[in-house]
Amino acid sequence: TKLILLDSLLQEMKRLKILLLVSAALVCLVQADESPLSQLRQHVFFGYDRNVIPQHKNETDTYPLEVQLGLAPKWVDMESSGVLTIIFWLRLLWNDPRLAWNPRDHHNITAFRITPDELWKPDIAIYNKQDLDNGILAADPRSSNINAHVHHNGNVLWIPPVAHKVLCEGVTYENWPWGRQQCNLNFGSWSYDADQYDLQFYQDKKEMDLRQFGNYNQFKILRQKGEKIVETYNTSPQPYVTLKFKFSLRRKYVVDPNLGRIDNPDWNSFQ
Repeated sequence: TKLILLDSLLQEMKRLKILLLVSAALVCLVQADESPLSQLRQHVFFGYDRNVIPQHKNETDTYPLEVQLGLAPKWVDMESSGVLTIIFWLRLLWNDPRLAWNPRDHHNITAFRITPDELWKPDIAIYNKQDLDNGILAADPRSSNINAHVHHNGNVLWIPPVAHKVLCEGVTYENWPWGRQQCNLNFGSWSYDADQYDLQFYQDKKEMDLRQFGNYNQFKILRQKGEKIVETYNTSPQPYVTLKFKFSLRRKYVVDPNLGRIDNPDWNSFQ
């Protein structure tokens, strides 16, 4: 009888131990979910659908979402085929009112970072993209792990680094490879028309930001300008917005495997 009682007592102690461990784990989980940032995320994303475009409304109507786009190139190269390889920072800014909150209600948190996979993102395409192995979107899927910044007013800023090959429209072979070349980058939404979102230049700057375009580049960008075009197509009566970055560039030098660096012999005459 004593052995039976002792065995029963041991079994009960095991059950209590397991119960205590489970309770401790649940307490830790609840405490983690009660952190200010976790509470904010739960509040912001409750009922959020990343597949639905943000909508801006007033008392009587819905107006297009404004999406700002900017470029900060770091490196370029051009092939004799007229294909330009470019590495740049893509700057995208838009406002999603579903993601807005009052910092006073959330421990004065004014912003947080998040993986872009959890957000609605503008489907900006490069219309003259040449390398389509990774699709036509300007935000390369290979950069999808770069965090976006969400601000308390609903602004979302995403600046992924990307690399693309594009087809230039103004390539000439007079004095190749030293001559001046004309190139362009054409951006626009792949599926949304101008009534759904309006594409604008980032901070209203109608040119690329060249501050990170280093002297290590074999090319120099000489002149540039941005142009916004709203046009319709035969396939749709709705207007679509295109942002064009047009620029001229000239090669400063080439690198020969045997001779090393060869400078542009006409460089000084064009400065």
